[in-house]
Amino acid sequence: MKNKVKPNYPIKVLEKAFSILDLMLEKGTPLSILEISRELGMSLSTVHRILDTLRFWGYVEQSALTQNYSLGFKLVELGMAKLRQVDWLKESAPLVKKLRDLTQETVHLSVLAEGEVLCLMKEESSRTIKMSSYVGKRGPLHCTASGKVLLAHLNEEERQRIIQEKGLTRFTSFTITTEQELEKELAEVRMRGFAVDRGEHEEEVNCISAPIRDHSGEVIAALSVSGPSFRIRAFDPDPSLIQAVLSTAQAISERLGYKTPEKERRKVL
Repeated sequence: MKNKVKPNYPIKVLEKAFSILDLMLEKGTPLSILEISRELGMSLSTVHRILDTLRFWGYVEQSALTQNYSLGFKLVELGMAKLRQVDWLKESAPLVKKLRDLTQETVHLSVLAEGEVLCLMKEESSRTIKMSSYVGKRGPLHCTASGKVLLAHLNEEERQRIIQEKGLTRFTSFTITTEQELEKELAEVRMRGFAVDRGEHEEEVNCISAPIRDHSGEVIAALSVSGPSFRIRAFDPDPSLIQAVLSTAQAISERLGYKTPEKERRKVL
């Protein structure tokens, strides 16, 4: 992930408009003009004018009942347009579905986005008890299996910058909260080729993840299988499940032009 570079010629009204959209994305619920004004320290008149313009273009919607504002479907169109540009997602889709069918657990394909793990693709388990997630969901890097995979393959400078910026928030009793412990965990991820979430982000939800590489060998995404702890053992993972995740990640990487070293090659399931 690259550091954000401030624009040479910032346009204040655009910055304010984007800050409103970011706030609405963060909150995830409809907001009133007053709430936005208080959160961002903008005047009511400024917020009203910006929202009125965003509403006209379809980027926000206003409830006729409450008068509150929520994100509009125009943003969905933009998001889907971006996904259509990511050709490697098309190459990955059949293999992601195959892994879901094989494991009968929820499978995600995620990338690094602004110091967080971002889900770009999901194939949901058909079982009654399963984890709750959705395409577009973000999560912390230090306590998710996919996040650890992505974090482990960054250079040290970038890794440290993200850790300092995002911190190591505790979510459960298993969450890693010290840099020393996290670095040890990430070294193990690089050595064994996969990462494990042992209920570190959500209680009783475990996950196994492996890296996806492009033609140059750079890790561009993480493939994961997630499920309840009574089906996915995190402290003693099922070797067949690890094999399934690793071989699928290998197959996707090879579709993207990556040449898997012979010593790392696994039988594709």
